[in-house]
Amino acid sequence: MDGTVAPIPWQYHGSDGLQMWLWQTPHFVAKIGTEAAGFYWTVGDLVAANGGRPRPLSDGRTSDYATAERQLRETIGKSYPTVLGYRPYAGSLATTFRIVGGQFMDFGIFEGQHCVVSVALPDGTERGYSGYIKVVHYEIEVTQANGGAVRIMPTHIARVLRGSGRAAAPLADQWTGSGRIYTGSVIPGCTGRPGFLPETIDHAGWASCRIHESDQT
Repeated sequence: MDGTVAPIPWQYHGSDGLQMWLWQTPHFVAKIGTEAAGFYWTVGDLVAANGGRPRPLSDGRTSDYATAERQLRETIGKSYPTVLGYRPYAGSLATTFRIVGGQFMDFGIFEGQHCVVSVALPDGTERGYSGYIKVVHYEIEVTQANGGAVRIMPTHIARVLRGSGRAAAPLADQWTGSGRIYTGSVIPGCTGRPGFLPETIDHAGWASCRIHESDQT
């Protein structure tokens, strides 16, 4: 986790040597507390509450506060849709997963980009899925040229390459940094459509654009 994550608006409570940090939103109740052996943390879901009470979502115990908060941030970042606005509290924890071989990969650097995702098969071979990447909770979604989408467990992924197998990236001078949205206007050869904001082009749901999304070598 880098240092750019948003600070959690904790409410602190302490008495009789015990300490507790509480974070309540319309969607969950998160807590970190002290106990004899260290710290515990819990996240209770309010979206699908149990009779008005938080539904247990996840919990854990650690020897130090920093680890408890890290695990709590990761749970919230991966459990709730990005649109709800909690990803800034998780940072790269929301998009980092263990892949084949045991190493960790941050898929956030690939989101909104055309990539080839190689999946390891039981027989030792690999299968590639080509499309635009999005992190959806605990899975990686690849939206293919035909509009269909496949979701892959990160533990099955061997590697990710931008473009068609070469080092590639959206055009830096036009990409807005969000999804498949670029600045400018639709011109001949562009597969996008006018975006919601003025002077933007949205390519979501359409075939790869040779004008704005061509591989960079």
